Amino acid sequence: MTKRTGNSLYFNIKEQLLKQIQSGTYTVGERLPTEADLCNLYSASRTTIRLALSELEMQGILERIQGKGTFVKRKELHLIQTRSFSEDIMMQGKEPTSKIIEAKVIPAEAPLNEFLQVPLNSPINQLLRVRYADGEPLIYERTYISWNLAPGLVNDYNDGSLFEFLETKYQLKAHRSVEQLKPILADKVAKKLLGIKEGSPCLQVKTFTYLSDNLPLEYSFGVFRGDFSNYTIERFF
Repeated sequence: MTKRTGNSLYFNIKEQLLKQIQSGTYTVGERLPTEADLCNLYSASRTTIRLALSELEMQGILERIQGKGTFVKRKELHLIQTRSFSEDIMMQGKEPTSKIIEAKVIPAEAPLNEFLQVPLNSPINQLLRVRYADGEPLIYERTYISWNLAPGLVNDYNDGSLFEFLETKYQLKAHRSVEQLKPILADKVAKKLLGIKEGSPCLQVKTFTYLSDNLPLEYSFGVFRGDFSNYTIERFF
């Protein structure tokens, strides 16, 4: 209970800082107050302040410069979406499918333990999937979910919507997600799993998905085929 209360506090602080940035209280290039000053301002612990700042940094809104402080980086394009990957593909008149390449349990090493807010080296479900449109590979992604939230997931999940499976079997309903996207060049893994040439343009996607009380549900790292601009999507399910 304490953990979830802490999660709500960091989320509220993050939202307040975001509103101040969007309203111009803190402008692009401006340095934010120090962590100590923010602790006093919000009556919060340093850990809570760091969580709020870290999520804004992961969204590309803040930038930390060692020895100088935390600055407003830029105003990101923020899109609200309600469709899943499968629905997006079907809206284009194509058939979505996926293939599990690997499913195993791994220890939560840094920074995974921080992303999922679990103890260091605690068990984590890891899924490696390739997702297709009309049989053509579009994205590969590694998904990480705490074993404590979904025990046995790597043994029980076979196909279909992962979020629907989590909701049906474990009563875990995804509420929102924050996605970081940026253009990269295909490496050997992308070449093997997506059938593209090494060095061809791709889009790297990092996704942080949360339950309604802001407890992390999953973290995933994926690579799309294609070349796109860097932007952030926030999904509400």
